[in-house]
Amino acid sequence: MINYDLVKRENSLFFRRWLSEPKQLGTLAPISKKLARSAAKLIHDPACLKVVEIGAGTGRLTRSLMDYGVKPENLTAVELDASFCGFLRSSMPKINVIHGDACELPNLLGDKLSGSVDVVYSVIPLMYLDPEIRDRILEQSLAVLKPGGKFYHVCYTPLSPFRKNKSIKSKRLVSSWLNIPPGFVWEFRRAESER
Repeated sequence: MINYDLVKRENSLFFRRWLSEPKQLGTLAPISKKLARSAAKLIHDPACLKVVEIGAGTGRLTRSLMDYGVKPENLTAVELDASFCGFLRSSMPKINVIHGDACELPNLLGDKLSGSVDVVYSVIPLMYLDPEIRDRILEQSLAVLKPGGKFYHVCYTPLSPFRKNKSIKSKRLVSSWLNIPPGFVWEFRRAESER
């Protein structure tokens, strides 16, 4: 059942934040529910997984992950924008919300979680960031994964947002051309973790 009040508050907050920080948000609205569902369905055995989402925004992907079976206590949302953090905490009080920069992900998660994460999702609009910052976000995300863990990036470009790196395998898993704007989900993992 759709919570229209939540959707209205979410869209209003997102648009207000976009007016203040257009490059930080990268788009006029949160990701579509269809794209969020497509991204969430990439994981298997969701009830058993520890999942971290960076650039969680208003939580559209976060809610899809929980709808798909990720337990709130196993879900950590990392967000740079304080207003979005407040919205996430009030609308999803059972998840762990961390206010911080994904470039410092291992420090934000601490020793208890770093190295034991099954999946990291990113909805950060990387196309507006310098290549060095993008690569740091990728490296920091891979650093918190346990062996065999995966990093998924949800974006609006069919091209990888990261520079080529022989030690990292990448693959576009979702192409939603009918999404407005067209949406994509990329998978990244260390080459040695491929099985």
